[in-house]
Amino acid sequence: MLKKIKNEINENRKYIYLSYLISILTMIPQLIASFPLSFTHLAFLFLVLFTLLFISKFSKLLFSIFIIYINLTNIIIGHIFIHWGYSGDIQSRIEVAFASPNYESLEYLKTYIDYRDIFLVLYTIFILVLLYKFLVHVKHSFKVIKFLGFTLSIAILLPVNFYKNPIENIEPFSIPYEAEKAKEFFLYPRLRLEYLKTLPNDSIDDKNKIYDIVVVIQGEAVNKHHMSIYGYDKNTTPFFTSLQKSNDFYIFNAISPVNETRFSVPILYTNATVDNFFNAYMQSRSIIGDFRIRGYDTHWLSSQATSGLYDSTTASMSAEANTKFFVNDGYDVKTIESSTKTDKLLVDYLSSCKDINISRPQMYFIHFIGSHFTYEKRYTQDVALFKNTKNVQEQYDNTIYHTDYILKNLFNHFEKNFIDKKILFVYTSDHGQVVSEEKYGHGFFPAFKDEYDVPFVIYSNIKNNRINKLYKKNQKSFFNLENLNHMIKYITGINDDVNISYSSEVFSVEPNNIFNYNTLNYYKDTKRPK
Repeated sequence: MLKKIKNEINENRKYIYLSYLISILTMIPQLIASFPLSFTHLAFLFLVLFTLLFISKFSKLLFSIFIIYINLTNIIIGHIFIHWGYSGDIQSRIEVAFASPNYESLEYLKTYIDYRDIFLVLYTIFILVLLYKFLVHVKHSFKVIKFLGFTLSIAILLPVNFYKNPIENIEPFSIPYEAEKAKEFFLYPRLRLEYLKTLPNDSIDDKNKIYDIVVVIQGEAVNKHHMSIYGYDKNTTPFFTSLQKSNDFYIFNAISPVNETRFSVPILYTNATVDNFFNAYMQSRSIIGDFRIRGYDTHWLSSQATSGLYDSTTASMSAEANTKFFVNDGYDVKTIESSTKTDKLLVDYLSSCKDINISRPQMYFIHFIGSHFTYEKRYTQDVALFKNTKNVQEQYDNTIYHTDYILKNLFNHFEKNFIDKKILFVYTSDHGQVVSEEKYGHGFFPAFKDEYDVPFVIYSNIKNNRINKLYKKNQKSFFNLENLNHMIKYITGINDDVNISYSSEVFSVEPNNIFNYNTLNYYKDTKRPK
C-alpha cells in the first residue's frame, strides 16, 4: 500500500503541486481576514484547506466548484475586511446593501472601491487562470490516493457538518444562506406597521404640552469634533456659535447608541434600546406617533430616500406622520450620475408650504442627508468654508459648514412664520464619522469612538426649567441617546418621566456586537480638541 502511494505521488507531482498551490492561494485571503475572529472559525478554515487538498485527488469537478466559489467570496470578504473590518457576519452587510437607495449604492462604489479591491480581483483572476491550466493541461493517474482522498474528505466533512452548525451556516459557505436570511430584516418594519394598526389613534387633549412648534432635526454622519461649538479649531458652525450667547441654547455631551442609520434612528425615536432593539422597535410608536395622538400636526421631511415605505426601519416611522416629503426619492442609476440633491431643498419646500394651520400645534421631523459620503456632493460651492478642498477633512468640514447654514435658514423660517409661538429645536445626529485621509466613514468593526461622538443641541425661544434640569444632569456624565425620545417628550411636557440613559453600551453594525464605549479607541488620525 505505502509503495503504491509513493509511486502515485512520484508519477503525479505536477498535479499535486499545482492543486496545492491553487488551494493555498485560494485560502490565504480567508485566513488573513479571519485572524481577528475566533479560534474555532480559523480552525474551520484550515480544515477547508485540507479538504480541498483531498478533494483534488478524486474529483476535478468538485475541486473546481469549491475553488471558484471560495474565490468569489474572497472578493466580498476581502472588501469588507479591507475597508470596514471583518466580523464573521456577512448578513448585516448584505442588509445594509439591500436597504441602500440607488444613489447611495452608486456613491459607495465610487468612494470605497480602490486599488486594494482591484488587486484582489486580479489575484482571483490569477488563481482562476491556474485552475484552468490545472483542468485542461494536467492529468493524474491516482487509484489508491483517489480512494484515500475521498475517504479523508468524508472523514472531515461529516463531523464538521454536525458540530454545532452545518457547513452551510459557516462562512464562507454561509453567504448564500445569509443573503437569503438578510431579507428577513425587512419584515420588521412591516410587522411594526401591522402592530401600530392595532393601537388606538384617538387624539388626546394634552393640556400639559409646553410648545406650539416642535422641530426635531436629525443630522447624518456628524462627528461633533468637527464642530466649532464643540471646540474644533475651524469655524465650521458660525450660526450655532452665534446662538451660544443665548441662555436658551444648550450644548450637551452625548453619544449615539449605534454606528449605522438603520438601527440608530429607530433607537433614538422609539422605545428600542441597545439591549432590546427588535421587540421594542416593533411594539412602540415613534415620537411622530406620540405627538400626533396628542393633537400635533406631524410632518416628516427628509433629504434621504425612503428605500421602500415598508422595507426601511426609518421609513416605517415616517408612515406615522400626517404629511411626508422626500427630496431624493425617485432617483435611478442612470440619472444620479451628476449629483443627489442637498438639504437646501428642505428649506425651499418649507417656504412653499402655504396651507399650514398655525392655530394647531405642529411637530416637524427633518432628516438631513448632511455629511453622508460622498462629501463633496453634500454642499454647494457658494456655501463652503474651503473653496478649493485639498483633502477629505476639508470636504467633510464643508458639509458641517453647509449644515450650519441650512440650520440657520430653518431657524429663520420658523421664527419668521410662527411669530409669538413657543418653539423648540432639537438637533442631533444618527451616528458620528471617522474622518481621515487614510480611513473615513462609519460602520467599522471593531468600532471607533469617532462613530458615536455626536452633537446634541437644544434651543428654546422660551424659558424651560425642564431643559435646565436636563442640562445639569448632563454635567455628571454623557447621555446615551438611546432614550432621546423620552427626553424630548419630557422637555415638551407630554411626559413627566425624563428616563435618561447614562449607559456606555453601544453596538456596531448589528445588535449582537455590543461594546462598552469607554473601551473603544479613537481612530489614530482623528483630530479632536484637547
